[in-house]
Amino acid sequence: MDDEKLAVILFDIGFVMTLASMVIGPFGITNWAIMLAGIACCLALGAMAIAFEGWDVPPEDVQVPEPTEEQDTNNRQDVSRQ
Repeated sequence: MDDEKLAVILFDIGFVMTLASMVIGPFGITNWAIMLAGIACCLALGAMAIAFEGWDVPPEDVQVPEPTEEQDTNNRQDVSRQ
């Protein structure tokens, strides 16, 4: 699992916990709501740390397409016109 997937998973779990905290809080279950909100904040901070750590790293699976013969001849014609 790469860092991007792990950060998204942590963010999603934290988001669900935040929503659960917002739903159960008004019903008087404040202890659980505060605990869920605290865990969600920790997961969000962990996801941000993982995401920002790999900010400058280029993706490994990106491939630059090779120019086809037709594109190559079009580029030569454009250069010759100038």
